Amino acid sequence: MDFSALNDEELAEHLNQVLAEQERRKALAEIPEQIRELTAKYIAGGGQAEDLQPEAPMTE
Repeated sequence: MDFSALNDEELAEHLNQVLAEQERRKALAEIPEQIRELTAKYIAGGGQAEDLQPEAPMTE
């Protein structure tokens, strides 16, 4: 892609899209470990693992 052909607004929009995609990928990589850690803390504190299961599939 030739970024030099874009005006400032178009270039900023591409940058925002790239940053959002990087943030999404980072979250997808980190969230499973965060869930494991929080689950372990919850159970160690006396919580029940079955209480952590979603009641219905979560979709956007």
